[in-house]
Amino acid sequence: MSLNEPGCFSDELMAFVITCLFCGAISKEELNFWCAQALSLNNSPAFLYDLMEFHDEIFKVYKVIGYVPSWEHADSDEHALYGIAVRRGVGPYDMPLAPNEALACLEASPDMEQLFSQVFDFIKL
Repeated sequence: MSLNEPGCFSDELMAFVITCLFCGAISKEELNFWCAQALSLNNSPAFLYDLMEFHDEIFKVYKVIGYVPSWEHADSDEHALYGIAVRRGVGPYDMPLAPNEALACLEASPDMEQLFSQVFDFIKL
C-alpha cells in the first residue's frame, strides 16, 4: 500500500499524516519533525514550513494548510491508527472504540502498520 510515488508529496499523504495526528498515532512534535523531512520531497508545499512550528490545537491544522486534504480509507484503517496510538502508550480521549478493539484492528491490518512505518521512518513501533 502506498499513498504516492516514493519521493513525492501528495494531498493523500498529507491527509494520512493528519489522520495519524488526530488519532493520536503521532504527536504535534512528530508532525513538526515529519514536515521538516517532507520538505525534501518533490512537489512539497510551502505550508510545510509553517507546520514545522505548529503548536496550536490540532483542529487548527487545516487553517495552516488552507484546505482539507483527502485520503480515501476504510474505518478499519483509521481504527488501526488508533491501535498504533494505544501501542505507543497514548490513549486519545475521544477514541471511537475500546483500546483492545483498536489493537485488534491494528493486528488485522498489517498494511497500515507498514504504511505508518514507511511514512514515519523515524518512529520505532
